[in-house]
Amino acid sequence: MSDPETEYQDDPRTACKYGESCYQKNPQHHNRFKHPPKRKLEYTESEAEDLVPKGKKCKTEDNEENDSDSGDNFEVPSIDKDDDKADTSQPEEDAAESPVHELEVAASPENVRESIEQKFLLDMPDDFFDLWDLCKTLNKEKPEEAFIKAGITLVGPYDILSGKLKNLKTRKISSYVCHWRYYYDPPEFMTVIAGSEDEYHIGYYRDDCFLLPAFVGSMSSVKPGSITLMGGNIFSAVSIYLSQRMKAENPFKKITLQRLQQEVDNFAKLKKHSLEQRPSSVQERSKKVVSKCFHGAGIVVPVHNDVGYRPIPETNACLKKIFQKVVDAKSEEERLKHFDAVQELMTNVQFAFDEGDFGMGLEFGHNMFTFGGEVFHKAISHILGVAYELLGRDAFVDILQAHLKNRRRGSNLSILEVVE
Repeated sequence: MSDPETEYQDDPRTACKYGESCYQKNPQHHNRFKHPPKRKLEYTESEAEDLVPKGKKCKTEDNEENDSDSGDNFEVPSIDKDDDKADTSQPEEDAAESPVHELEVAASPENVRESIEQKFLLDMPDDFFDLWDLCKTLNKEKPEEAFIKAGITLVGPYDILSGKLKNLKTRKISSYVCHWRYYYDPPEFMTVIAGSEDEYHIGYYRDDCFLLPAFVGSMSSVKPGSITLMGGNIFSAVSIYLSQRMKAENPFKKITLQRLQQEVDNFAKLKKHSLEQRPSSVQERSKKVVSKCFHGAGIVVPVHNDVGYRPIPETNACLKKIFQKVVDAKSEEERLKHFDAVQELMTNVQFAFDEGDFGMGLEFGHNMFTFGGEVFHKAISHILGVAYELLGRDAFVDILQAHLKNRRRGSNLSILEVVE
């Protein structure tokens, strides 16, 4: 019998950064990252009985699995799940199979980084927390409003740090992942700064839900759905925003913005965060992008021996015309007729899925999402959901499903405006 510690050391997979403290129960997470073996304390039978409170049964390996909290069970549901076939005689199993976004969040971990990941399903980089530290020096009472004079406010997961979400009545994961999620924000994009005009917002964009963000971008209603590169971290994004803002301000207000930018730049240099708009990491990523998509940010998928991606057999211009005809249809009959072209492309995507070219479905799903329109939501949920599952990006499935059920337009996308 092999030694668990030796097996762990020989395991070629990347080690989970949380190690023995990992709270994730998602099977895909455990398949992707290796975890150190749990150390078991051995007691005599009498010693074990002394450790168990009176009136309670000692938990064994046989019942430990059934005793887990379903609120932490981040299991991705099947896209084609048939709810009518559910066995109502086994409610405990049914609860465990519930989509992640419908689950209630368990008690918050003490570690704030873990608390954010628990609720938003994504880990945050160091620069995210460093900006908060800077904001605390600029505005001690309300750090989230440190840049209010520049027309932007820290939102989204920053509301965990500010305590705004502490008393949220509806503690479903769907509430958190939709908090400050704009209409055109794909699952890969997480808003952390909101502007006061034109639905302007800044957020992190990541290609894989298990990896840290690839870059920081901005979006607005001026160019709906378009993602603009703002650098490799949040400091470069804020600095670039302030530079752009100064060009349109009068000399008096420009002085205030210059001071804020100086604070940002100095703190970034202190923490060794690049202020370049296209740092080396972004340049390296651009070489891996297989398609720009409608939003311009591009998608990255693993490609080996030409397997992993194939282009959609339509130009972006033609694809937009196909989508527009569906949206502009004046009757259900006409809409179904125009949707045939979409259905044909979905069939091509299915062939691509079967042959390992998952990137085609990811591209097609992204383009439908960015084009917008509730008429496409069912197709988006299926195509994009399957693409994420095949790529092992399960958290994106849950964010997508929650967003499609609560996809709102406007400038104030705080979930507090909906559930409180």
